[in-house]
Amino acid sequence: MIFNHSTGQSQDTNSADHKTTNRAFNRPITLAEWEDRELPMPDFLLGQWLTTTSRVLIVGPTGLGKTNFGLALAFNVAAGKDFLHWKAVRQSRVLYIDGEMPRRLMKERLLDAGRRANVKPDGLFVLSREDVDLPPLNSEEGYRFMLDLIDSRGPFDLIVFDNIQALLIGDMTTEEQWAKVLPLVRGLSKRSIGQLWFHHTGHDEKKSYGSKAREWQMDTVILMKREGADQESDIEFGIQFTKARERTPRNRSDFDEVTISLRDDRWHSNRVEKMSKDTGDALRDLEALIRDQAEAGPCGDTMVLRDDWRVRSNVTWSARKPEARKKAFNRANDALAKRGTIVVNGNCVGLAKRQDKGTGGTLSLH
Repeated sequence: MIFNHSTGQSQDTNSADHKTTNRAFNRPITLAEWEDRELPMPDFLLGQWLTTTSRVLIVGPTGLGKTNFGLALAFNVAAGKDFLHWKAVRQSRVLYIDGEMPRRLMKERLLDAGRRANVKPDGLFVLSREDVDLPPLNSEEGYRFMLDLIDSRGPFDLIVFDNIQALLIGDMTTEEQWAKVLPLVRGLSKRSIGQLWFHHTGHDEKKSYGSKAREWQMDTVILMKREGADQESDIEFGIQFTKARERTPRNRSDFDEVTISLRDDRWHSNRVEKMSKDTGDALRDLEALIRDQAEAGPCGDTMVLRDDWRVRSNVTWSARKPEARKKAFNRANDALAKRGTIVVNGNCVGLAKRQDKGTGGTLSLH
């Protein structure tokens, strides 16, 4: 017999509940037992960050291109094709669940994504909420719906949920509603089905809308960030892996911060090189100066006088002494020129055009 502190009563140690608890102590817990365990290797789908057991949260502001990006991922993963700088491993069965887009627009997005990927994968399945009476996924009915769907149309290697606010119900600012989804999240992992959840940011575009509790159960969290406007790009955003359990020194490049864009109907990617705050400030000043030109000046409409750029940056650094401002500007100018970010023609300076390649299986990173 043992004493139960919660009830204040004695309990038979031979009871079913106690035997169930005792079975946990038959599991490996010593270091030697862990060293001897034979565990399966991850079943990678794309790069080193997406597997059949991954739990991924991708967060981004409204209108940044989440659905286009998600469909591009789904097409290439299903087809077993490299996407951007991430290497594909094999063809996969991918289910994409859209919770808010009209069927007409979804059809257009699918046709666009297929044309860009140059493939129509047999393993890609797309479910529109307009076509089915899809219960909220944070309800018992939604949980059962997903299990029935997997049993009837699966198996699947990856499910993309687009997006949390459209597929769940209730107040997203608290932990309560997401806690109701955890049985589904854990159930998919037990079935070796990777999951990719899209979610919105709030007014603060540096973090996801509502409770941070969603990130606790995730292996990977990706933040999509607004980038400077590029007239050549239809879509452009940066991505940053704010959480990456699979990251190691050997695969770190798969988790690099990159800028992703859709230009000329092809996806592109550039590695984001770290720069000092002063260099970043000077670059933003130059971009703003070129963008704000009312009309073409002596350097044309894509370049400005270097002295005008210096004056603009001096305003940014107005709290510093003149000599400190001069040194900061010269260092920033040299750093940007060395990186190939700017081009100089006499007294004129402008932004260099990017020379990266689109995704057709290979990609150059800068």
